[in-house]
Amino acid sequence: MVERAFVGRRAQLTELEDALESPDGPWVLLVDGQAGIGKSRLLATLAPAAARRGLRVLAVTATEDEQPQPLHVVHDVLERLADAGADVSDVLSDGDANRVGRALRKHLAATGTLLVVDDAHWLDAESVRALAYLVRNRPAPPFRLLLSSRSGQCPAALTRVLTATDTATRSVRVPPFSDEDVAALLPEATAARRDRLLAASRGNPLYLLLLADLPDREVERAISGEDPAEGDFPGLDRTLRAELAQLPARERLVAQAAALCGAHADLEMLCATAELPIDEVAAALDELSGRGLVHVAGSSVTFGHPLIRTAAHRLAGAGWRAAAHRRAAALLRQRGAALPALARHLELGMLGTDPVAAAELKGAATEVLPSAPATSARWIAAALRAAPGGQPEPPEDRLLLGRALLLSGAGADAREALAPLTAQPGAYRLEALLLSARCERMLGRVDRARALLAAAAELPLLPGDGPVQLELAILELQDHQDAEGQARLDALFTSDAITDPAVRAAATALRCLGAVAELRIEAARAGFEQADRAFERLDDGKLREVVHAMPALGWSAYFLDAQARGLAHLDRAVLVSRRFGRSYALAELHTVRAYCLMKLGRVGEALAAAEDADDLARQFGYADLIAFTGALTLRALQLTAPREDVLRQWKALSEQPRPVMRWWRQVVESAVHEVGVRLGMLDPGVRAPVGDRPGPMRPTQLARYANLALSNGDRDTARVLVDRAEADAADVGLPSQLAAASLARAEYCCATDDLDSAEIAATACAAQFARAEMPIDGAQAMLLAAQIAGRRGDFALATQRLAGAREIFTAAGATQLVAATTSLQRRLAGGRTPGGSTTLTAREREVAELAARGHPNKEIAQRLYLSPRTVEDHLSRILRKLGLTGRAGIAHKLGELDAPSA
Repeated sequence: MVERAFVGRRAQLTELEDALESPDGPWVLLVDGQAGIGKSRLLATLAPAAARRGLRVLAVTATEDEQPQPLHVVHDVLERLADAGADVSDVLSDGDANRVGRALRKHLAATGTLLVVDDAHWLDAESVRALAYLVRNRPAPPFRLLLSSRSGQCPAALTRVLTATDTATRSVRVPPFSDEDVAALLPEATAARRDRLLAASRGNPLYLLLLADLPDREVERAISGEDPAEGDFPGLDRTLRAELAQLPARERLVAQAAALCGAHADLEMLCATAELPIDEVAAALDELSGRGLVHVAGSSVTFGHPLIRTAAHRLAGAGWRAAAHRRAAALLRQRGAALPALARHLELGMLGTDPVAAAELKGAATEVLPSAPATSARWIAAALRAAPGGQPEPPEDRLLLGRALLLSGAGADAREALAPLTAQPGAYRLEALLLSARCERMLGRVDRARALLAAAAELPLLPGDGPVQLELAILELQDHQDAEGQARLDALFTSDAITDPAVRAAATALRCLGAVAELRIEAARAGFEQADRAFERLDDGKLREVVHAMPALGWSAYFLDAQARGLAHLDRAVLVSRRFGRSYALAELHTVRAYCLMKLGRVGEALAAAEDADDLARQFGYADLIAFTGALTLRALQLTAPREDVLRQWKALSEQPRPVMRWWRQVVESAVHEVGVRLGMLDPGVRAPVGDRPGPMRPTQLARYANLALSNGDRDTARVLVDRAEADAADVGLPSQLAAASLARAEYCCATDDLDSAEIAATACAAQFARAEMPIDGAQAMLLAAQIAGRRGDFALATQRLAGAREIFTAAGATQLVAATTSLQRRLAGGRTPGGSTTLTAREREVAELAARGHPNKEIAQRLYLSPRTVEDHLSRILRKLGLTGRAGIAHKLGELDAPSA
């Protein structure tokens, strides 16, 4: 573990050590840097190096508390001299700086000395004069003086005397941390977290360590400076807040006011919130600026770092903050400021019923709802609290609160807010029912969501509720109410609502997905082209209103082998959702992205997207998505991770509740079953969960189970599954599904030694995977083609195909497939000589090699993702082919088979 005290300062230490080494070099060393940058740690590390060079080290630190005391630093130097054995009784403390300087000079010249003065910006005036005397009258060499101060704050009197006397100096600046420094300091953190901490801390080690001690969810709040009273930042309290607490009362009050007002505070605002006259505020700002705590530029005041603002904000009491917010709101109201600027202070300064403030908060909440729904929810809640009592609550206010809460991902709170409206007749009931149904689905209460949808479906269409009807169609389609959803879409296309470009784009995407589900592929392709163009024409403001429909376009692209085009739309939708606070949509957007990325062979990115989707699904309570993204993660790990990681993910997925949505549930169950059999965790005789309903992905599913049957030696079942896969693929006509069926046929033909047919099928498979933009799947077809070429004796072609497959697997990070390629290459090399009855299949060769190395059947099963029973069957055939009665002779026989021909 790298010593935290001295990361990233080697260059500065070397520079100082070089200066000490040179007898004729600079004898005054100036070290500067911002507060918390690590100057003191650098000096502490330098001291032993100076001592090894024969210098006596006298180190003192100036402090703000003692600055009013004359010669307080000189007295500390005298104590250090006395501790070193010097008799300093002759030094008079009568306030005469020159006399004190002469006495100090005599004692410092007695032996080689390095005098270190840390935090020199807090030196008292008399100590400055005494040190200036030493600069003008250097003690006998090799005396060195080192002054450390904050950037630009070395006492002016000392810098003037250094310049006037042309003293040989060396200035060393302590810079912010680099990427490498943070990696050394926090090796256990992820690269993404280190990057975020470096950016947030601006390379300052103090801020970096303070932030590193916080959980991820608190980092943003800590640096925002917005009311962090509910946060728990003990490290921050011990450091920055403690320093601010020592400020004079006036400076402390202005710092609190600046923290409360934010980056756009001006003098008038600070005067109002701090209740100080303008000359007092200006003087305090000068002092704070001189300390490096704030920067004053034009009409704005900003803090040197957001953490300083956070500390200043927390320094103020809750009562003072509430009153100060009311004063700020009063000033902004006089200026006619925009409602969102006013609302922040109204929310935090609310002290009781205030009809005017309630109306202003409601207006601000409505204004920011599209871009900041969580803020909108807070402001409308504050407006409801400030409304006069004894009057009925306006239903539109309750609806606004529910929508804001839902958009921000607070499903349970949104459901509670909307409950009174779902049974209340009127213009707001339809939207309340719809929003409540989305809340219930988010919270996993599907039956309740279905009942709410049924009630909403009975309500008549109203002018202007096109977006509401669109959302209702989305929920109906997700809930397997396909006929109801399509009927609602048909009604939308015949209504005036379809003139809205956003509604038309979203409805077109939903129709396209419906056509895919019904295997009307040509209609789906035409619909996708229309939806693709329609979404491209939407600006971000329009897109944000239908961003929850974007997964429909993404899934359509995925099924239609247009995943690259779909991914471009999904990436944009993610950016828009983040920009406009549509966080509720992000979980499903990242899920579709993960599947599209996986199909494109970008496995690492797919895993990252799946991780994002899982985090968001857990945050917002989307239980279905947790299992659905877990299935993709499981398949990705099969390509990239060792068996133990795959097994761990399989167990986690097995324990997850199955999704309610039919095809999501089928994806999860298929992954659990197929991978479980390959891991040896499930009996291969258990019936595969192949759905009876045709779908765009069923050929791929059937092909996978055909491969599984072949691995277990069940050729009859494999033949039936291959025939079904080819028939379904022909009906669908999509390149990806035709390729999957061809791959299954090629594998079956290999197993039955029909190599001519296998070659034809493998060639067709690779071409179709290329059309579908599925490089990893195409490379797996190349592996099979290499095996076919090797068995036919064309080892040059086999080697060429293996090299092409390995290149693709390596680029994709599919390390397990790279290993499989190497293993196949070795088997082909070992299979050149033998023929006839002694020729082993590829799987038999794998089992034989492991058995020859002494691995028991159970371990062979685990390594090859087979069941122990299947391994026993393979070994029986191997022994029979090799003419052996036991495992002991396998190694010798393999050696004979691999021996080069004479």
